[in-house]
Amino acid sequence: MTFYWIYDLTNLQLAVISCGVCLTYTWLGVILVGNALRRHTEDPAGIGDFVSQYLSVLGLFFGLMLGLVAVASYENYGNAESSVSVEANEVAMLYRTVSVYPPPHRQLLQDAIYDYVDYVVEDAWPQYRRGEIPTDGPARVSAIQRHLFAFQPTRMSEQVVHAEALRQFAGFTEATRNRLEFVNTGLPSMLWLIVMIGAAMTLALLWFINNDLLWVRLTASSVLAIYVGLMMFFIAAMDHPLRGAYSISPDALIELRTMMQAYRLNGVAGAL
Repeated sequence: MTFYWIYDLTNLQLAVISCGVCLTYTWLGVILVGNALRRHTEDPAGIGDFVSQYLSVLGLFFGLMLGLVAVASYENYGNAESSVSVEANEVAMLYRTVSVYPPPHRQLLQDAIYDYVDYVVEDAWPQYRRGEIPTDGPARVSAIQRHLFAFQPTRMSEQVVHAEALRQFAGFTEATRNRLEFVNTGLPSMLWLIVMIGAAMTLALLWFINNDLLWVRLTASSVLAIYVGLMMFFIAAMDHPLRGAYSISPDALIELRTMMQAYRLNGVAGAL
């Protein structure tokens, strides 16, 4: 089940829609089904007591499942955020290492690395938020690799530095692949279907709340309906870490780009 259009909404809009759907579904059932049951049943109180006991059991299992799904979404979001920080660290170490290369290799590598970071922040990240994986990124990674392999160290110190740069480049490419995996990572469609069915079944039991006053039944049912709606919003907002208004920002890469700019202006190796 792919409802990717929800990531075009703001967080407030998504939360209102999620809670509104749950609340409308619950209230319609309370008004239509609940009132009909009270008119055509000799002992609505007995049915209400039975449903209350059943709701407590089903609500326990559904609440547990919803909590586990929310935790899984949060952990996935946290892993995606960590992958961005890891990539920024790998790029920073590589940039610092190549800063001791002799010219012109030093300038070529620095320009290639800066171009990659600037591209990810300005061009690639907006596409990630639309669920798209840009095709220009590999070319910029290949440019860094090409400049690295073009350098032929002649002294022992250069060989040591070059070997370290190659190792860091491998770590950088791995971190980049890990980050890209989170662009379309999300909960399985089957799990989403089970969550939605569980929510519908749990809220449907609220239709049988037994009370003579309609406003009491509506108020009591709305509490659980809004809570379920907020939990569904939370899971949906964090399900795809790089999509939508609640997506991860490239702050680590932006900060790295700022440091690179300071280095390029001042030529101070300690800037990174």
